[in-house]
Amino acid sequence: MTTSNPDIPFIRQHIDGWCESEGETVLLRDPADARQVRASVSSGSPVDAKRSVAVARRGAVEWGQRPAFERGDVLRRAADLMESRQDSLVLGIVHEMGKPLGEATAEVRRTVDMTRHFAGAVKHAEGASHRLGSDKEQAWTIRVPLGVVVAITPWNFPLMIPNWKIASALVHGNAVIFKPAESAPLSAAALTQCYLDVGVPAAALSLLLGRGPVVGPTLVESTDVDAVTFTGSTQVGRMIVAESARTGKKVQAEMGGKNAVVVMPDAHLDDAVASVVLAGFGTSGQRCTSSSRVLVHEEVREEFTDRLVHATKALVTGPGLRPGVTVGPLASQQAMEGALRLLEKAISEGAEVVVGGGRLTSGELGHGYFIEPTILNADSTGTAFCEELFGPVVSVHQFTDLDQAIEMNNAVRYGLSAAIYTNNLTSAHRFIREVDTGMVHVNRPTVGAEAHLPFGGAKESAYGIAELGASADFFTRTRSAHVRW
Repeated sequence: MTTSNPDIPFIRQHIDGWCESEGETVLLRDPADARQVRASVSSGSPVDAKRSVAVARRGAVEWGQRPAFERGDVLRRAADLMESRQDSLVLGIVHEMGKPLGEATAEVRRTVDMTRHFAGAVKHAEGASHRLGSDKEQAWTIRVPLGVVVAITPWNFPLMIPNWKIASALVHGNAVIFKPAESAPLSAAALTQCYLDVGVPAAALSLLLGRGPVVGPTLVESTDVDAVTFTGSTQVGRMIVAESARTGKKVQAEMGGKNAVVVMPDAHLDDAVASVVLAGFGTSGQRCTSSSRVLVHEEVREEFTDRLVHATKALVTGPGLRPGVTVGPLASQQAMEGALRLLEKAISEGAEVVVGGGRLTSGELGHGYFIEPTILNADSTGTAFCEELFGPVVSVHQFTDLDQAIEMNNAVRYGLSAAIYTNNLTSAHRFIREVDTGMVHVNRPTVGAEAHLPFGGAKESAYGIAELGASADFFTRTRSAHVRW
């Protein structure tokens, strides 16, 4: 059932064609003003999930037999089309996720750039040649598609993260079942349409909308699915890993983070402050790579904190389309309530509120899911130090030397990203070698992803082959050919 307002789009699924689902219709509300309905969405059911798998099995054969260079050309055309549709893609991100206009625009541009990068992946070396037992024998390796790939994606980067999974899977010849976050249907439908409009066969790319607990088990449990690439919470990721192991699937899971920035006494403090503001409060703190912990040397803690407070107070919180806004709302009521619950727990455990500390409720902001950019002073135990709040909350902790800073960085169960600000080469190299994270930065923020470099973590932050980088490592399998003539 659609809404009666013709200005509100009705988002359908795509399973061998655009179609309504077997499930309920749900409303998508604007996170900056929950009174505004931005779309009605046809939410999927297990029946839809099962049908998408059957369609994808057929699509995998058709698409996988296309010449590799032809698949790359399709991706190049998709990038061009995304670029031409930038304005509508940006607006979709702002309406469903609440990002400020500048952030949403940057996400679209990065998506276009990454698509062009993946389009060239088919030109990379495919395999290697090897000797056998005689001069009349030789062996070599080739890469072949996996078959059907399920992409389960988050809402914090509703265009870029789904696209880097879909583009990687498609260019290597796989069919994709795209299961986006429930709160990101606008970007998901627009992205799917871009690929269909440039020639990806309808059976090779399905868009399955719906709640994870409703449609996810059918996909993950199916023996006709060859791989799952997932970005989301550690709890859900571990469930997918366990079930995928039972059914023999290849699985890639990027999960939570509790990322630290270490500020040494010889650091350029203004650079370090700017980094924390960008990575701690950008995307309202809703990035797996957000800088939620700042470990500051005792010699500069007071000065650094003063500068951080000043920079934080200069941030402008509001709706994403308003000029000058630097911090938008959280993506949903559920996201806001979860972040507030952990923030309140941290305060009850003794964390001191330096700036912010709660929900913004005055005026028009009271109709949205806004949390004040918050700075906490805290010790190295408890919620503020250990738990991923996934909101605009940064906690400051003190250390006495590099040994302690590295120990504090490694003390949490996550290991995604870390950064150090220092002008000492020895300190930088020690940090790179001794921190237990998948990514490490020196005099750079903890956030960011490069298409040509691996993106992944350690411990409870990730499982399987890292994303991006050499995408063929996950999205293909190797076949050895032994030849005698």
